[in-house]
Amino acid sequence: MATEKFEIRNRWTGEVQVTAEINCAPDAPPSVKLGLAVRWALKERAYLSDANLSDANLSGADLSRANLSRANLSDANLSDANLSGADLSDANLSDADLSDANLSGANLSDANLRAFKADMWMTLTQNQTEVPGLIAALRAGRINGSQYEGECACLVGTLANLSATPYSTLDHNANNPAEIWFAMISEGDKPGDDTGGGYAAQKALEWALEWCRLSGVDPDGVPAGLDAA
Repeated sequence: MATEKFEIRNRWTGEVQVTAEINCAPDAPPSVKLGLAVRWALKERAYLSDANLSDANLSGADLSRANLSRANLSDANLSDANLSGADLSDANLSDADLSDANLSGANLSDANLRAFKADMWMTLTQNQTEVPGLIAALRAGRINGSQYEGECACLVGTLANLSATPYSTLDHNANNPAEIWFAMISEGDKPGDDTGGGYAAQKALEWALEWCRLSGVDPDGVPAGLDAA
């Protein structure tokens, strides 16, 4: 391990915004070094708004109440990160890994969640008949994003339950943005709950309802595969 300086740059101008002092192996991947630099910056209360944090490995990081507004977090690994109370307004979270992240109380207004939403819409389009049942499951807290099988399952698992087909017959990949988003939801999490899972369920419900409006699908037309809550 060696101490080195690592620069965090502004996402818009490319200018050095923070020069962090990190301890890591010289051949460590840039994503690891950037993640360490962000942790250093937070400890030193350095300014990270507008920072370019793309690809940063922040798995398990305590980012609670951090000001990351307008930061570029595209492709960042935020799995298991504590983002409770963080300011992520206008941040770019496209393709970020948010599995098991705690988003309770986080400000995500105008954050770029386009990749998660678009991938979910593609999945809904491929499984149109089951969408009302998925909506009912979200509202009732019957989603468990960590498993494909079981009474409470992930996005693809729930759609498979509703269609009475094996999940393996549906397009699925744990690295798909929509599945990563649903991985934040645990059984019992309902839209609007003051938890990371509640926030994820709320956004998923909003995206599903918007898809229904645009697709002419009745969101309350619950199929026989799942009783209404």
